[in-house]
Amino acid sequence: MIVPSMTSKELLIEIFKDFEIVGRKAMYLTESLRREAIKSKAKHVHRIFDYKSTRFNKWFIVADYIIGHPGFIVVVYFIDEYGLNGIRVDADNQSLTHFTPHFLDRYNERCLKQPYLSKLELLKRFISNNSVEVIHSEFNDEKKQYNIFGRVKEGIVLGYKEGFRKTGKEINHYKTFISNEMIHESQVDDFNFTGKLFDSYLDDMPKSIKRRA
Repeated sequence: MIVPSMTSKELLIEIFKDFEIVGRKAMYLTESLRREAIKSKAKHVHRIFDYKSTRFNKWFIVADYIIGHPGFIVVVYFIDEYGLNGIRVDADNQSLTHFTPHFLDRYNERCLKQPYLSKLELLKRFISNNSVEVIHSEFNDEKKQYNIFGRVKEGIVLGYKEGFRKTGKEINHYKTFISNEMIHESQVDDFNFTGKLFDSYLDDMPKSIKRRA
């Protein structure tokens, strides 16, 4: 079970232990939407399921059954002294993405502007609305870490990467969110580079998935 005092390495170990079962549950729930998707006009059904694992961790599963391209995203969440944290298990199963309480505050402040939404609602909204993501990391000599600059549908994510050599896994910590209009002059190159990759990725996607992205 996740406890707030865990280190990043302890969180990673706990989450991947849990993911084996949670991933199977997510596949089952996604497949359960098949019939509804076939009958729907859009040939697509979107659902968010809450799930408490056998290790007593709280997850939600974002399931999208698009005919021919079903898929899901799984996110575990917990509360520490700063508020609600969300951690997404990324598709390659080799990394996690950590959405901090500060990130969720700035996402609402700079994008949604809905003060009455809970942190959990904000997290679910971000995950659902930003299924396509392109990130660029660059080593910062001063901080001795890889800084992250990422593009998503609704704006820009900023943070840093934490790697674990023995496991080959990593955690991307998203610390804050800014709108496209808020970039600094020093960020223009990263903005343009990731923007081209983002557009290229969208162009290569099947139309059925692109509508969802």
